[in-house]
Amino acid sequence: MVLDIETTGFDPAADEIIEIGAVRVTDGQMGEQFQRLIRPTRPISETITQLTGITNDMVENAEDAESVLLAFLEFVGNAPVVAHNLEFDVPFLQRKYEDYGYTLPTTDGLCTLVLSRILLPTLSSHRLGEVAAHLQVPVDTVHRALDDAMTCAQVFGKLSERAATLPLMVVQQFAQLAGLFSPLTGSWFGELANQVFADRGDRIHESLEIRDGLTYTARTMDASDPSDLDDSRLELTPGGIGSAAYELLADNGPLSQTLPGYEARQGQLEMVEKVSEALEEGKHAVIEAGTGTGKSMAYLIPAALYAASTGSRVLVSTHTLALQDQIEQRDFPTLQQLFHGKLNLAVQKGRKNYVCLRKVNSEAGLLSFASPAEEIQSVMALLSWLTETRHGVREELSAHAVNHRFWTRVQSETDTCINKRCPFFRPCYYFRAKARAQVADVVVTNHSLLLSDLKADHRVLPKYDALVIDEAHHLEEQATKHLGGEVHGAQLGALAHRLSRDRGKNGIIPELLSRYQTDQTMPYAMEERLQRAGEWVDEVSRSADVAVQLLGSLVPPGKGELRLTPQVCKEQAFTQFTKQMADLRAPIKAMRDLVKALHEWSKQASTDEAAGRILDAAGFLDQWVQGVEMLEEITVLSPDMVTWIEKRGTSRPRISVHTAPIDVSQTLRHALFEPLERVVLTSATLSIKGNFDYTVSQLGLKPFAEEDRLITANVSSPFDYGRQARLCVPSDVPELAKMSASDAAAWLADSLYQLAVASQGRVLALFTSHQMLRETAKLVREPLRRQNLSVFAQDVDGGRQAMLDAFRKNPRSILLGAQSFWEGIDLPGDQLTTLVIVRLPFAPPSHPVTEARHERLTANGKSPFWVASLPEAVVRFRQGFGRLIRTRQDKGVVVVYDKRVVTQRYGQTFIQSLPGVRPFVATEQEVLKHIRTFLAQSSS
Repeated sequence: MVLDIETTGFDPAADEIIEIGAVRVTDGQMGEQFQRLIRPTRPISETITQLTGITNDMVENAEDAESVLLAFLEFVGNAPVVAHNLEFDVPFLQRKYEDYGYTLPTTDGLCTLVLSRILLPTLSSHRLGEVAAHLQVPVDTVHRALDDAMTCAQVFGKLSERAATLPLMVVQQFAQLAGLFSPLTGSWFGELANQVFADRGDRIHESLEIRDGLTYTARTMDASDPSDLDDSRLELTPGGIGSAAYELLADNGPLSQTLPGYEARQGQLEMVEKVSEALEEGKHAVIEAGTGTGKSMAYLIPAALYAASTGSRVLVSTHTLALQDQIEQRDFPTLQQLFHGKLNLAVQKGRKNYVCLRKVNSEAGLLSFASPAEEIQSVMALLSWLTETRHGVREELSAHAVNHRFWTRVQSETDTCINKRCPFFRPCYYFRAKARAQVADVVVTNHSLLLSDLKADHRVLPKYDALVIDEAHHLEEQATKHLGGEVHGAQLGALAHRLSRDRGKNGIIPELLSRYQTDQTMPYAMEERLQRAGEWVDEVSRSADVAVQLLGSLVPPGKGELRLTPQVCKEQAFTQFTKQMADLRAPIKAMRDLVKALHEWSKQASTDEAAGRILDAAGFLDQWVQGVEMLEEITVLSPDMVTWIEKRGTSRPRISVHTAPIDVSQTLRHALFEPLERVVLTSATLSIKGNFDYTVSQLGLKPFAEEDRLITANVSSPFDYGRQARLCVPSDVPELAKMSASDAAAWLADSLYQLAVASQGRVLALFTSHQMLRETAKLVREPLRRQNLSVFAQDVDGGRQAMLDAFRKNPRSILLGAQSFWEGIDLPGDQLTTLVIVRLPFAPPSHPVTEARHERLTANGKSPFWVASLPEAVVRFRQGFGRLIRTRQDKGVVVVYDKRVVTQRYGQTFIQSLPGVRPFVATEQEVLKHIRTFLAQSSS
């Protein structure tokens, strides 16, 4: 029996059921149906009507709830129930039946939401519509009970087919694990296991391996394996790398034969020339390449030629994993074709991005009836995913299938790795990636790992001789983050709870003690030390929590952060914090010694499993101790670091402590640019009015410019911005910053409404304030709904990716986004025609890092605004502007609601940094008329 309900809201205690739909399924065939509307005791809200299509008129003469529920109970009988999101449906039905003195026959059932998360763990969304679309189940109507029930029935059938393709051992594991949270689901998987055995036995596909009861994708040989290496070097023509690259990219060259419709781009050829010059002459380069230049191939081809001709390795670093994946999936295959498969290419991500097979196996073995259902389902999703993943990286998994908190328990880590003692050492996904990188000509990584490698004295990445940094405008920000540190009070508490809880009765440490206290390899006095450790964890955790709360009390009411200064450190709460941390030095030292002792014990452990569990305990203990030690370190301020406290929330505030270097330029110069002779930095936004002084100074490159070891170049975009785009500034826009939040949101909502109607949707509005975004969304949603236009607001209606997907699927919509929408999103063609920049993106001068840097600039006789704030805001502004025009065919308008861009002297810096666009300044109504005309011409 497959069912679905529609309700007036999400609270079973307060809201009502307004429709029930169900369909009986026998041997995969849909049969008898049940569908009833229910008359609620209160009117249906506009929101629910918009969602379901059920109006008050439709239910006015419907049956009452008791009559329908009794009829439904008779229809269901004792049949097992299937639904999408049983956790929502069952509490509603249960509560309503109890209200009338009845009980549900059972609260157990088969949930296609849970099954889809387990069986389709890489799907970005597991809503019924998205799962149906992925499984090619046609959907005509959504959010009507019977239609959704019939869709759910077909989805269930497809999921059953998917489960039947899994190896027998995995299906058997699912039967055992599912039974821990749902006997019916466990029985269903058990019956499926019998069917699989009858159909094909216990044979597995050649692409899979089984070890210690765990099934995973086999380690396949590829072009990056040492046995396939071609030691011969590429012989270049007398023209060198530049000439060879030019030939590959020419109109009638090999690339045009590889990529259909390829045309050589002047900007791309200019960039190739500069990258080649830097690589051949041993210089650094800063190259701005506008959108549409084709910059990834413009640096990858010279990099590949340099590597192939010299035997040197080139590292390519990106800011986003999305660009990293794009290079791997789009550009690598092209390069392989150009170099006839003789080029070794690899991607290496941070170690914690890779799954640890040993930990997955261990977590699966520790599950019991006491385990939370979400954890059991996460393990099942991982077991499913391991039968299909090639790389074993976190980004492939949906956060709904395996959330971040659970991932930290199965991620690969140096501290918990037993290396060759691990039964999964050879097939380990991290070591597979590392092996490929060690023999690759070109390795693609990200800024985070690049900076971690610098911090770890180059022990993380393979040795490289040349470096290309794409999305280089993020390098300073990432260096600031990675060369500093942070500790969160809640994370410290969670780690302590995982180590030892219930007065030392449960947790990793007591479990280690109970499991291995009879192990002959346990060092002398280790049993006593582990028993004492449980007490230490409890004692230190309580004291650390008090210390964190003392720091939180320093943050003034109504503020979210406080920078620690010598003056703040004189306050009583900080003095108490210092004393609290001093009292923890002895137990922290003892636990630091225990971490070392556990590492030594793991080397002598009697079994590989024991060694792994001992190292797991050592790793978690080490993470926790490092966090407490960082708290102790901030009792003494450093003149070169800025330290601050953040406090988020009111009822149960989340408190964290952060440190960051005030200046990263010298560190980057000494650790990166001096040891390497060839570093190419590129991005679409590195210059201010065509000048690179800001980037050069910011990253510590000035000495190389003075020594003529730095190449700078500005490569124009192939787009005709003067023809394709319009920049509009309403002259009568009020100064939103001087208005109250409610008044500003009211004005903005009205103006955005008019813009959205004028452009018939396809509007992206970029905010600098989350509060303003939320207030505006609230006010503009209903008026736009009446115009059949939808609103998708970041972190109000969903996360970044979900909102982007919804916006792409619904052109009659307006998308409201904050920081993460200013860059890294691609909406080509008519997906986006109107871009709104609400405020110029100046960073808050009160942020501790900004404040400290501005103080240093002032002390050196420089203007913080002109030297730092303005250039940073211009780069951000240009990134936002760049969301509009993504192809040569795109046309659209940018509306800036900040008059400073035309009324202030510094506003010209923003305008002059845009390519060939001049502002149209007029009243709001004239701007709207101008936009209508331009968009009408563009569509004709």
